[in-house]
Amino acid sequence: MSATAEIDPAEAKEELAAIAAKSGALVSGVAAADAFGEAPEGRRPGDILPHARSVFVIGGAQPRAGDWESPNYQHMEVTTTADRMQTLALKMARTIEDRYGYYAVCIPPGVDYGQQPFMSIAMAADAAGCGSRSLAGPVLHPDYGFMYYGAVITTMPLPADKPLDTPACPAPECVAMYKDEKTTPCMKTCPIDDGGCLGGCIEKGRFVDRRYDAARCTTRVQNYWVPAFQKVLHETLQEKDKEKQKMMLYSGIFSRTLWSMTYANVSQAQCAECMRVCPVGYEHRNKK
Repeated sequence: MSATAEIDPAEAKEELAAIAAKSGALVSGVAAADAFGEAPEGRRPGDILPHARSVFVIGGAQPRAGDWESPNYQHMEVTTTADRMQTLALKMARTIEDRYGYYAVCIPPGVDYGQQPFMSIAMAADAAGCGSRSLAGPVLHPDYGFMYYGAVITTMPLPADKPLDTPACPAPECVAMYKDEKTTPCMKTCPIDDGGCLGGCIEKGRFVDRRYDAARCTTRVQNYWVPAFQKVLHETLQEKDKEKQKMMLYSGIFSRTLWSMTYANVSQAQCAECMRVCPVGYEHRNKK
């Protein structure tokens, strides 16, 4: 480790940010490994990589403006851009190990025991100042809005960033709408008191009393990925009628489920209507 002692952490952070930007990341930042005190035990940086010091976060590869404009939202299940950030995170982990000589682990995008993430990438992005949690749930960047994130845990000591002073959510448009209508674009699209998933209040420009029906939302955003495959496969195996069983195996939903798993290594949301109407980052989605 003698060579690593000569590395200037601030310069190394700038170099990593430049590599990430050149490789396609729109934003990057660093969260201190000890900033995850609210995470469940076993899902903190040090639980995945002993002696972790930093978490390097990257964000980008949003769905294109045309994806949000399309009324056929199912097409995004096989045209996802989320994998690009995971691929880049793997590249950054290798760069840290090969260039600087420190250990680095890319956070897997899937789930561990209990259908829980290995570590919350959303929490890492928030702590690194790459965005902030929204009322609808996803981390939003103040300029770009919704994007995908990747994170790398490392033993390398990097200068940590801090969370955004002004959260991206609620946007000024949402604050004004709530003042007049007691709702926001995302809550109006998916109202929790009318069969939807979202609810909450805005006070002094910040959202409070957030209400989110995760179970209801899951039934809408994981209709073609692994959970759907497990459900359809179970029902197919239980079917006694051979002709009906054959129809189930060759059905559109079973075929699309296989396509979605083939083309994506992360859970793809097939709804995302709350993000479609979100004003944060709208200028990047507004084309002609």
